[in-house]
Amino acid sequence: MDNKAITAGVRIGGLTDRTEIKILLCYLLSELKEPITQNQLIECVCGQELVNYFEMQSALQHLLDNKLIKEDENGFSILPEGRDIANQLENVVSATVKRYAYTMAVNILQYEALKKQHKTKITAVEGGGYNLHCSIEDDKFTIFSMDIVMPDEESAKFAGEQFVLNGQDMFRCVLGVMTDTPNMYKDFLKDK
Repeated sequence: MDNKAITAGVRIGGLTDRTEIKILLCYLLSELKEPITQNQLIECVCGQELVNYFEMQSALQHLLDNKLIKEDENGFSILPEGRDIANQLENVVSATVKRYAYTMAVNILQYEALKKQHKTKITAVEGGGYNLHCSIEDDKFTIFSMDIVMPDEESAKFAGEQFVLNGQDMFRCVLGVMTDTPNMYKDFLKDK
């Protein structure tokens, strides 16, 4: 049986072998401490041109059928047999590909976690522009909230993404100014 994978959309150094793709997926799910959704997997391995989309889908189905991974409402996670395969065959896939895919997966999961606390909402403003509402929330109340009008929707989306990534720092700077505590924002500004 030919194990050569479809390589359309895969960059040089990406995976071209179906077995390697399955091992990479087992490795990723084994290393991550939480489930990952199909869209997140697509973003971290296909979006980075490490694996062809159709090959990834086929590999996921194979791993599910063979009870090496499972899928529930939270996403995909590894089963003990899949973890064993990831451990036994981890050297089959290049360390660079594994490290890159893992870093991308962690970044995606961290961003999703931040989005649960750092919330944004964009609405059109009568007369032009877009209002970007940003807030930092926990389970019980809103810790920080602000609105800013941006000239266009693209700018509002970009600013919203930056708030998701840096909302905590922004809050710390505003709080430092409001409480006359320069150390809260000077360190941040020095680092930037």
